[in-house]
Amino acid sequence: MKVKNIILLLIVTLISLAALAANYPLENVVPGLKGVGKTVFSGTKVEEFPIEVLGILPGSGVVGDLVLIKVGGKALELGGIAEGMSGSPVYIDGKLLGAISYGFNDYDHALGLVTPIGEMEKLLALQPKKDELIFEDERLRNLATPIYVTGLGERSRTYLEKQLGYSLAQNNLGQVKTEEIKLEPGSALTAALVTGDITVGSFGTLTNIYEDGKFLAFGHPLFNRGKTTYLAGSSIVHTIIKGQPNTYKLASYSSKVGLISQDRGAGVLGTTEETPVMIPVEITINEKDLNRVITTKAEIIPDNMLFAKLATSAVLEGFDRGLDRLGAGTAKVKFSIKGKGLPYTLERSNFFYSYVDISALSVSELAEALDLLLYNDYYDVELSEVTVHADITENRKTAVITNTTATSVIAKPGDDIFVLVQIRPFRGEPETISVNLPIPKDITPGKVKVTVRPGTSISSIDDSSVNVSDKLELRTEERKGTPLSQEAKDWEKLLKDFVSREKNNQIVIEFYPPVDEEGYLESDVELPPPVQVKVETDYVIEGEANVDLEIMP
Repeated sequence: MKVKNIILLLIVTLISLAALAANYPLENVVPGLKGVGKTVFSGTKVEEFPIEVLGILPGSGVVGDLVLIKVGGKALELGGIAEGMSGSPVYIDGKLLGAISYGFNDYDHALGLVTPIGEMEKLLALQPKKDELIFEDERLRNLATPIYVTGLGERSRTYLEKQLGYSLAQNNLGQVKTEEIKLEPGSALTAALVTGDITVGSFGTLTNIYEDGKFLAFGHPLFNRGKTTYLAGSSIVHTIIKGQPNTYKLASYSSKVGLISQDRGAGVLGTTEETPVMIPVEITINEKDLNRVITTKAEIIPDNMLFAKLATSAVLEGFDRGLDRLGAGTAKVKFSIKGKGLPYTLERSNFFYSYVDISALSVSELAEALDLLLYNDYYDVELSEVTVHADITENRKTAVITNTTATSVIAKPGDDIFVLVQIRPFRGEPETISVNLPIPKDITPGKVKVTVRPGTSISSIDDSSVNVSDKLELRTEERKGTPLSQEAKDWEKLLKDFVSREKNNQIVIEFYPPVDEEGYLESDVELPPPVQVKVETDYVIEGEANVDLEIMP
């Protein structure tokens, strides 16, 4: 039995030594060494190009020494080291030295830096020293940035840039379906955050793939977020575009191939054994004036720290596509959010009017709901689906409360009185709405003022010319200032308060019951809640009116 164990140990040791032998030792690297790199210049075919080692440069942060190289052959002919080549494996004597990871801004594009494979393989054991960027030298750039977006217009792209705090480059190539692509060192790789009608992600190169399906890529961080759930996808390279300050690959995302689980200083770690369960977001806009329905679909990674930002941008883009214009309009918006950890599907509908930017205003309440769910103080919510439907017209569907009367100004506990509310629709004839207002049986007698007002959630009538990014950000800051999760006593109340709160198309008739003012001031008793009735209309409501009422013993 002992002999078998010794033999098994020797076999494992030999396999380990063989695996280590496949890597070129950094201590053997000297100027003048020649080798080859691998990458995709066009399509999906991995091609070789010559490299020469110029020396070793000290790194900083989580990665130690980096290898300075010069590329030649086809790589140099096409403009040198390009964005999208990050992760391209470099071999010397058939052994893996590491991954091309950095180039030089506004300098010789034939030069680049290689992250040693030994530093990258630390990710296999998940033993990074600390999460920080390797370089802050402005002369250097990591070759997978900027993040590319396809399908986002200027407004939604600008908004997402500000939310992520990251440069986004427009790419109009989108997703290209192809036959299954076999991954190998040098294959083009996508780290995707959003797919579908909208694509957000970064292009790079796969450095090495192991027998258990794990792979290493890029040689530098993407967002440097540590544990992640990015979608790994195959890519098709269309061409390489020469330019200043950067040369870059023009590529498209193709199909899912795996999951990127770590985003660290030395690169990204992924596996082909699983893919993230993407969250579908669907936006349907019914443009009433043109009698046209436009649906936009996106799938977003299940990352609670990124999802709300990505989803809000996708929904804003869906509104812009469906409306195909900027400016005034009235919108009836309904959204639905499903997820594990929610006691029920969260549904909410509301009306909005803006004479500046109806799209941006219509997105605000959904953005609030996502913040509420993903950053609540109670439970970890795993979203599974978000759907948005909006009916939009350029017509101004607003009405002003102009007057109110009551069928009786005297009532007794238990009575029902009718409040007549007069509203004037925009450029329309006055309308009268009769509302039954029940008087509680246990109410204290006295005089009260019945107020007739609009229901309000967030601003219903937008009169600001602030751009969409600032608009949504300001409202986000307002929400952070008074988080519902700190006011709510429990999770159920938190959700109920949001779903049942007032709407912009409601008329609210309310009064506060009479109280003993001296007794109230001398005690810690809270004021009783208002007696309240809500009535929904087809207008965004403005204005206010009052009527006096006396409750007799």
